[in-house]
Order: sequence, then C-alpha cells, then structure tokens
Amino acid sequence: MESRGMALILWASVVLVACTSHVSGNEVVVAPRHHKCRDVEPGSKTDPVNQCTACFMETLMSRQMISSSGSDLVIGANDGISFDPAWYFGYWQKVSQHTITWVEPNPTLFKRLSKNTANISNKVLLNRAVRPASMADTELTLFCWNLTMIEAVLAGKMERPWDARLGEVKPHWTALCSLSLPSVVEASDLQKGLEFKALPEAERNALVKDIQDRWIIKHTVPALLPEELAAEAGITELRYLQIDVEGLDNEVVKSLPLGKPSFSPEVILFENHQGFNVKPFLESKGYYVCCCLRQWGSNIVAVKANSSLPSLAALSTTSAIQA
Repeated sequence: MESRGMALILWASVVLVACTSHVSGNEVVVAPRHHKCRDVEPGSKTDPVNQCTACFMETLMSRQMISSSGSDLVIGANDGISFDPAWYFGYWQKVSQHTITWVEPNPTLFKRLSKNTANISNKVLLNRAVRPASMADTELTLFCWNLTMIEAVLAGKMERPWDARLGEVKPHWTALCSLSLPSVVEASDLQKGLEFKALPEAERNALVKDIQDRWIIKHTVPALLPEELAAEAGITELRYLQIDVEGLDNEVVKSLPLGKPSFSPEVILFENHQGFNVKPFLESKGYYVCCCLRQWGSNIVAVKANSSLPSLAALSTTSAIQA
C-alpha cells in the first residue's frame, strides 16, 4: 500500500438505513446501506475504480463504523503512517473508542511504529509475522532493505552505494521485504534497466551479490496464524482489517477465520496480487468484493453484506442516554 495530502472524503450526505443484501449467482450485492458497493452496470461511464473507492470510503467512514465500539487490525503495519490508507484518510483519528492492533514483523519498522503511535492509548503492538494456514513454520525469515542506508541516500546525506547502472534508491523500499533474498532485490526493479541488462552476466551477478551482502538485512520473527494474532491481541468485534504482507496477501485472506463471533470485519482491505483469485472465497463468506482502492498501489476492497454494526437509531439512543 504505497503519499499523503488529499482531502478526507466524507460521504456525509448519504442517508444510511438498515443493511440488507441479496445474492444473484455468485454475485454479492450490498444494499441499501452501502449503496456505492455494487458493480458498475455494463455501458456505464462510471469508473469501476472510482466506484470501488467510494464503496470503501462510504463504509469505512460511516457513522456506524466511527461511532461503534470494537477493534481494528493492521497486518503489515510498516511504521504506522507510511503507506497506510486508514491513516491517510483520517480513520484512526476518528475511532478513539476502538482498540487498534498494529502488527509489524520488521524490528526496525516496529520501533518506529511504537514511536509514531506513542500518543494513542487504545492500541496493541505486536512484533510478529503472519503466516497462512498453508505454511507450517512458526518462525519466518524476512529479508528487508537496510532502512538507514535508504533514508540517508534519499535525504542526500549519503551517495548511492552502488553502480549507477543499477538505478536509484526508491522511497518504497523502506517497506519492502521478502521471504527470499533474491526476491527482495528483484522486487526492487534494480535489474530492469537497459544499461544493467547490457552488462556481461558475470558482472551483473557480482553487482547484485554485492547489494545482497551489504544492504539486505535478515530478520527472523515469530509467525502466527491470523486467528492466533487476534487472540494474542485480545480482539473482539473486529471492524476493520487491513493486510499488506508482500505477496502473501491472498493466502492470508484464505486463512482468515471469517464468520467467527470475534472475527467478522465490516471492511477488509488487502494488497492486490491477483486478488480476485480469492473473490469467490470472500463472497462465500458474505462479502462484496471490488477493485480497487488505488492508494499506494492497488488494493482489493471487501465489504460485509449483512452488517453487524449498530443501527443509526441504536446509536442515537445510546448517545442520548450518555448525554
């Protein structure tokens, strides 16, 4: 989920009523509370991406979400700010009654996450990795860029530490990790430049190996299933789930214990790596699925059809009693 500055969009003019849904074939249609959460009609001039973004915003920033109690979970939290759509849209600032769990495996980023969320009291921070059910290992080894080097180069305090033919340092590398050493370098697109490709193979290999040896750091961290993460964090009434786990997103989504009383989020956002491959799974669990929220990359949106959030009438009654 890859810059910030756009005004917060609030769908305040939408009249929200109780949520119902219907299923047509494999299609889940959410209506009428999330009236933006429906596929664009054939021949319509509406951009499906804009429609999906409106669906995400209408649900995430609804009065029911903002005013309800519950929990939120971010798996792959980075530093809690960078590349975080929920932070960008102002969601965290509005849910002071939610308990927010941020999960980040990279120890360096986890320290920054702790610092960036120091003023938020209703939080749980876990220096853990998530693993899908298909993965038996209870520890994961991650290969990540040396963040000190990246930030020094980007700030102009250090020269680029490799041959110019490999290209420049990119800001998003601060969030880039992989389960294999070659993959993290490959995902950085350092080897795609024409000048680099023109080099003899032995020289190309030597340049890449130098980067791997000097600028990629290995971290080994505990790895938990999504349900185990939720249990460790003490999550109840999960409202919002955000997943960014560098290519494992689909497998993690398939491992979610959706439908369990404490694990039935209203909104799921996850990075799009052929994310529609898990659309049938999510639809079978009662979610409307669309593509995409394009905020720092491409992200799949899933919204629960039959909401478990309190109605506006119930919220109004609660507010009146508290007053």
